[in-house]
Amino acid sequence: MVFYLVRHGQTDWNNEGKIQGHSDIPMNETGLKQINKLADNMAKANLHFDRIISSPLCRARNTAEIIAEKTGFDKEIIIDEMFIERYCGLLEGVLWYPELDMSDPKYRVETIEELCKRAEKALGRYTFSKDEKVLIVSHGGTLAAVRTVLSDYKVGFHDHSVPIIQGNVLCCIKEEGKETQFYNMF
Repeated sequence: MVFYLVRHGQTDWNNEGKIQGHSDIPMNETGLKQINKLADNMAKANLHFDRIISSPLCRARNTAEIIAEKTGFDKEIIIDEMFIERYCGLLEGVLWYPELDMSDPKYRVETIEELCKRAEKALGRYTFSKDEKVLIVSHGGTLAAVRTVLSDYKVGFHDHSVPIIQGNVLCCIKEEGKETQFYNMF
């Protein structure tokens, strides 16, 4: 099976360096341009999906809708709460800085372990056929957890050798008995 992981387009909070988490921030003009260009590239590459699963947050849901329209996806997009962004507790709306310790319990942030377990549970709720092509539209943290799970925990959450990039697609080819292959498409 092939999973296509797409992070939503840029938001004003991305641009400002603010932590979003579950805050429902829409894409800005730059983000809409990123996703329209990505969707055009996907259509030119003749990508088709058997299923599209999206986070319920508007920045992801709108991304999924744009891609679905431009690639000719004619089924219902599955909106799944399990693919919502990492819960960032008291840090939502705060400017991120390198010394910020998000693992400090006082901030009430969903841990990386909890996020990866949620991603594993989310994927486990579905039965995928070996030839299925699935587009998952979500958020940077959640998609990093999905990538970790799809790699059978061989790719760490913070592994930047397999990046999740706005305006791009991380393709994950998962075949039984083989190591998952990852590559960015555009």
